[in-house]
Amino acid sequence: MSVPTVRDRRSASSAALVRPIALLAALLAAPLAQADIALTAAASPTTYTRGQINSYVIDLRLISDAYAGADTTIFRVPEGVTLSAIRERNTFTWCSDVDVLVLGMGTREGGWYQRGYPQPAGCGSLSGSPAPGELQVVIVDLDVPADYAGDLPLEIHLIGDGNGEPPNEASVTLNLADDGSAAQAWHFDALSAPALPAGWIASASGAATPWVTQAEVADTSPNAVHTPAPDAPGEAILTSASIAVPAGGGEVQFRQRLATEAGADGGVLEIAIDGGAFADVIAAGGHFTTGGYTGALAAAAACGGSAHPLAGRMAWSGTQAAFTPVAVALPMAAAGRSVQLRWRLATDCAGTVDGAGGWWIDDVRISDTTPRVAVPVRLAASIGAGTTHSETLDVGNAGGGLLGYVVTAADDDCAVPGGPSWLQLGQATGQIAGGARDAVALTIDASGLAAGDYTAQLCVAGNDTDALRAIALRLHVGAEPCIAADRLFANGFDDASDGVCAGALRTFDDAGAFLAAVAPGADRNTFTGLRSGYVHGPLAFGDGRFTYQVTGSPPGFFGNLVLFAGAGMLAPMGPGPDSRLTIDFTGAPVTALGGHFWGQLFFVSTSLDENLQLPTPIVLTLDDGTVETFTATSQRDFRGFVATRPIRRLTIAAPVALPDGDYAWGVFDNLIVGRAR
Repeated sequence: MSVPTVRDRRSASSAALVRPIALLAALLAAPLAQADIALTAAASPTTYTRGQINSYVIDLRLISDAYAGADTTIFRVPEGVTLSAIRERNTFTWCSDVDVLVLGMGTREGGWYQRGYPQPAGCGSLSGSPAPGELQVVIVDLDVPADYAGDLPLEIHLIGDGNGEPPNEASVTLNLADDGSAAQAWHFDALSAPALPAGWIASASGAATPWVTQAEVADTSPNAVHTPAPDAPGEAILTSASIAVPAGGGEVQFRQRLATEAGADGGVLEIAIDGGAFADVIAAGGHFTTGGYTGALAAAAACGGSAHPLAGRMAWSGTQAAFTPVAVALPMAAAGRSVQLRWRLATDCAGTVDGAGGWWIDDVRISDTTPRVAVPVRLAASIGAGTTHSETLDVGNAGGGLLGYVVTAADDDCAVPGGPSWLQLGQATGQIAGGARDAVALTIDASGLAAGDYTAQLCVAGNDTDALRAIALRLHVGAEPCIAADRLFANGFDDASDGVCAGALRTFDDAGAFLAAVAPGADRNTFTGLRSGYVHGPLAFGDGRFTYQVTGSPPGFFGNLVLFAGAGMLAPMGPGPDSRLTIDFTGAPVTALGGHFWGQLFFVSTSLDENLQLPTPIVLTLDDGTVETFTATSQRDFRGFVATRPIRRLTIAAPVALPDGDYAWGVFDNLIVGRAR
């Protein structure tokens, strides 16, 4: 059940009462008879980005000559897309928040529902007025999967407030277009094995077994797609759904593991453009940037009258014990077109290698061909006095094509190269295929440094932009030498990095770069479907392995956390300089942590405006004393941390007043908890 929110407590303000009083008088003067209602709506923005939560500000106008309102406001989206949050920005309603239920978050249909619907006239989750209708503003967040394609219709359906029987209804549909800015991706992890993604088809002939999702072997947990390699003739084919290739050209990236008879059994990748015939992706005009075919398959004799379907063709064959990356630029004829991809594994009757498991594929991704550097924004290291420490800087290519990069060091300005004497770089230049990364070796020599704190800059130049990326490197030298040799396993891991001797922390502001550094199996929570109201923490979350509890402050009579109806986020009891959220990690050691953190104004004391996301200073503090301060401007502001020692606690605060004197509530959403890769 919902409880009264801050909007009820401000109801005495004159600014909040002007419109309700005026429209109440009009309603009382109107006959309580059946009245038609109509609805208009406009959304900003009008496009969506695949693979993320998209937020829309929607202007609604409910039109009724008899001032009839709506008891129920329902939002519907296509299969695969889900509602993450529904919030009011500026709405007019005859009902207090205690009567409104927000249901369906985390599903494809949900919204505001009135308790005891239909209500008597004069109560409604949205109230109507004569044409053109009074402007009412709501915020809707949609979680769009990376493999969604085509226009995205968002239907808004209102059910009337009981002015006559049956209740009046009105609907409008907003069509949101794909902005084409994000890669399409299939990780196979949200599926229940053995199901394939929507539109994907598996087929098999001979002794082959169709492709399925399975959880026994995967690159990113829990699933990968797989087909075994039998010791008899057969062919297994996996065909993708239709895929839209970027107008400037595209690249397919995936990770694969292989266990087949070298030179005899193997697999290929083929492409069909605009429904045409399938052809090998290389013969059609594509080219590999990494992970190309390993050799030609032998033209073996026919087995039982069946010729080997891939005999003589270049293919992947043999054994790869671990997942390795593949990236292939698609033919230019596919640019801006619709394509299908298919993976074909064929076997002969000459036997197979011991324990051969076939072909596994994971993390399929279609991106444009533009490279993009993905690096952390900060790197902190802590080592003992008199020691030398080895560290790495991961440089990734979050786009496509070949990323050329160079890493240099500087004291405090990348425009003045040089760098401190205690920092040495290993091989600091190279090329990276799309979806892959390099590890640049760093050697930190504290043998001549006194105890204290030191700084430097790591400067990354890439062929994706003319700008240098400056990565702040902070070094803390402890007064004591390294003593970790006697503390093996002290941090719960099979290594000597227990935090006494040495530790490192990488900070990310790009979710893609952060996720590339996170090991499979991380837990992600979007906090949808939570009941609303004040609660006493701590609240427990997690997947049974990576578990944590959330507590808010300051404590209050109602509780120390607020779960706002439909908000899809966690908030403390109230805003202010001493208000904060605390996350304590209680399960397996956490060395990778990331999410969206921002400031939310759930109400403004001088108006009906709610749920504003104004520029807000956010302070994140880890249990080791690390403080990350930044100005968040929207719910898309991301911060992630990857450490070499466990992170046990994180606090979130918005302790600085905004220019008008109001404090924002420091909130978080879409929390990812796991281990460093």
